[in-house]
Amino acid sequence: MEFFKKNKKALIMLAIALAVILVSSFCAALVQTDGFQVKVTDLRNVTNRADPDDTANVIKPNGAIVSGILFVPKTATKDNPAPGIVLTHGYLNNRELQLQNAIELAHRGFVVVTIDRGGHGNYTIEESTSAMMNTAGMYDAAKYLYNLPYVDKDKIGISGHSMGGFTTSMTLMQDAATGIISAGLMQGWDTFMGAGADVSVGILKARDDEFFFGSTYADGTESICREYLHSTGAAGFVGVTGYGTTKDAINIENGGIYINGQLTTVEEGTAAGSPFRVIYESNEIHPINHFSIASAAHVTNFFYTAFGTPNGANYHKSTAEIWWVKEAFSFIGLIAFFFMLFPLISVLLNLPCFASLKKKEPAEGEEIPAENLVSIKKGGLVGITRTVLFFLSGLATMFFGGFILRKVYTEWGNDLVPINKIWPQDTTGKIAAWGLVSAVFGLAVLLCVWGVTALVNHIAGKKGKEQIAVTNPFACAKIGLLDFIKTVLFAFLVVIIGYVVVWINWGIWTVDFRIWTLDVHPFVIDMAPTMLRYTPLFLIFYLVSAIGNAGMRAKELPEWASVLINALFNSLGVALVVIIQYATFRSTGVLWQGDMNLGYIVVFPLIPILAIATVISRYTYKRTGNVWLGALINAILFTVITVANTATSIPYAA
Repeated sequence: MEFFKKNKKALIMLAIALAVILVSSFCAALVQTDGFQVKVTDLRNVTNRADPDDTANVIKPNGAIVSGILFVPKTATKDNPAPGIVLTHGYLNNRELQLQNAIELAHRGFVVVTIDRGGHGNYTIEESTSAMMNTAGMYDAAKYLYNLPYVDKDKIGISGHSMGGFTTSMTLMQDAATGIISAGLMQGWDTFMGAGADVSVGILKARDDEFFFGSTYADGTESICREYLHSTGAAGFVGVTGYGTTKDAINIENGGIYINGQLTTVEEGTAAGSPFRVIYESNEIHPINHFSIASAAHVTNFFYTAFGTPNGANYHKSTAEIWWVKEAFSFIGLIAFFFMLFPLISVLLNLPCFASLKKKEPAEGEEIPAENLVSIKKGGLVGITRTVLFFLSGLATMFFGGFILRKVYTEWGNDLVPINKIWPQDTTGKIAAWGLVSAVFGLAVLLCVWGVTALVNHIAGKKGKEQIAVTNPFACAKIGLLDFIKTVLFAFLVVIIGYVVVWINWGIWTVDFRIWTLDVHPFVIDMAPTMLRYTPLFLIFYLVSAIGNAGMRAKELPEWASVLINALFNSLGVALVVIIQYATFRSTGVLWQGDMNLGYIVVFPLIPILAIATVISRYTYKRTGNVWLGALINAILFTVITVANTATSIPYAA
């Protein structure tokens, strides 16, 4: 009872966080299942065969899904089979990145499965291969749908984004002789390799795509992505011929249905009378395709046009979307997940076994000795110097972290952290390498600030001026062996408890915590050893960052302001180069740094992660007087999140 009284506030906050997770996940599941009218099932390593007694079925393919999420509307039955759609993601992503399309299609009566490609998500590979070009999974999943009794065998469609678009194109070509697939939509992929004569095919592109859709105008000059609808590539795809040779001779209609090269009007919700070609363009960039109201509407429109409204299902306009509501509730769950960590840490620190880690209660308003804090109002040589160093050191680490990113990603990354059996993931090593380089620079800045402060104090002392005691910036990392062991156990316990909530929540609702590419979701246990091997690399970065966060505070600033300033210093540099990249791209159609077309996409989730890590670091430092707990929690938690959400080209090793 005494424990509950002592932790009353923290326990209430923890209960609120769990309640928000429960309610937001229920609401997310409510939307995802269309009011529980769609059965959602997590598929792992399932296979099926065609009915051997079905003599009319001469193909009899074997189907298999290694990792997928199956959506089956109640209107799809053996007596009323519905069209079946296979969806897959792009390079470095996972099956959940096609949820927007799965939710919209299932809401309209289609049977849908969104799958992990080989080397991604829960689809662990057994031999070395390129995760980028791995096409495994889609065709076997199409066969799996084909064999389901409640799926119409004459209406099987496929669609994938980016490298999943390549997989779609390959599968269409592979199926040309067999004829299982009736329609395919390539999202963010511009190369069509062929399909059966009776197959409808579409392209979904961003107005500004970082990778694809360069072509030529009718006069032979080069065109950029945003001019693709006026290019020979687009005309050739939809079958338009007989255009002139002037630059503006081609004008393919966005979303126009072309049958035998002729633009044809098809009422949405009804099937086109013949196989067709179509190009959809959304006013966005490549990675927004799978987080876009416009693109989700295009996907819906394509399969409506290919198959019509499924029997027994209601027609809903393609623009009447619900997926974003589910995403909003999952985002609330994500916020609640991170919020939950703070009262959890507070409660655990009050356990007798971890009591020695707690900082002795400081005087009111005091965190570190007041004379060692920077005074941003103080004048004189010492005061001005410390104030300038306070902001200059933060700005230096901020700009360095942002502008060194390209160098590390394109040149140094694979040398510092090579891809091998120890570190098998394609881009995780590059981000870890960036962290190492940033940590070295951060250490240098800390030493410079310490040294310059000591020098200025020395000069001030000789002149009889006021001095400020020089604080060892690394004193906050001093810890005894026993307490260090406890701290390591504590950090693992926090992350484990957090992920127990993730797994339980997934088991109940089949929803995770996410917003776009920042995703906290269950992972296969095969990943755990790899996560442990990457963690020390990330720990170096988060430890140096925590040391900097511990000393970066001014006397006159409240704690929230100090946390905000530190969070900006830690994350704004990376955000700045991303902003420059895309401001340039969206204004000109050409990337600022073309060789970072993938690199800056990879670091999108890193920006909020760096800010969140700052808050965790400051919170734990205030309660322990030591930087290790925050650094360890950040390193373990964000390594797990990173490893679980990207690709591997080498099998996971124990």
